[in-house]
Amino acid sequence: MEWGSAKKFVIVLLVILNVVLAGLNYKQKQENIMTSAQERAIFEVLSQNGITLYTDLPTDAMSMTRLEMELPEYSKETLERLFFGSEKTTVTVKDNQHVYRNAHASLTLDGAHGVFKKDAVPDGKRRMTKADAQKEAQKFIDGTERFFGIYDAPVVTEKDNGFRVDFFGLHKRENVFANYFSIFVTQGGIKQIEFEYCPVKGHSGEKKELAFADEALLTFMREWKKNGEAEQATIHHIELGYDKMERSTASIDGAIYLDPCYRIYLVEEEEPYLVNGYTCQIYHKK
Repeated sequence: MEWGSAKKFVIVLLVILNVVLAGLNYKQKQENIMTSAQERAIFEVLSQNGITLYTDLPTDAMSMTRLEMELPEYSKETLERLFFGSEKTTVTVKDNQHVYRNAHASLTLDGAHGVFKKDAVPDGKRRMTKADAQKEAQKFIDGTERFFGIYDAPVVTEKDNGFRVDFFGLHKRENVFANYFSIFVTQGGIKQIEFEYCPVKGHSGEKKELAFADEALLTFMREWKKNGEAEQATIHHIELGYDKMERSTASIDGAIYLDPCYRIYLVEEEEPYLVNGYTCQIYHKK
């Protein structure tokens, strides 16, 4: 009887302990979620300072590690297959730049950065639509997945002489903004591709808590007001991911480390503002 009573007591104690732990986990989860009151407050503060917010906010202030990358290594045959339709090229090297060229196009590589240009592709859109440009750019990206990895849904921007289609990298559903393809499409097809790519080695270091999105927006607001470039601004998108931050990105023995950051996009400007998720320091990508 005594042993049976002891077992019942232990079982009841374990049940109570599980309930307490569940409650603590729920409380911790709630503390890591931005409240509706915080959302209303940041909308109001921004509005009072001439900034309109037309997007949903990331509400989780999760913990994230840094992301470790490495410089890419290319073979001549791979580059010819991806960019030149497997046609042979000649290679010249100058000031750490490798230039691949055939009769119709050129590819210039400088570390992780590359620019591909096609000769004699006419400018202009005629009856081309954003959907047409996206389809053409997507066909190229689909053909590079085995080498350059997976990319998120593109952003298409109409320009005077064509369309710019931007793709950003993904790693296990996390945005890797440092890996990108910016493809310029005209009535004649793809005219130019600018890209930057580093293979992802994996997460590095311990997880650190991130600032909430409202803190990032307040940092942006102070910077925008300080510069005094305009009286009004409209934020149409804000997203969380990994990117190179001007001061915090470190390169050690060939490894490159990316920090979590918020990217804040204005209707009035093409390039986003980056706010470091750890430190809330701001960096305007131009």
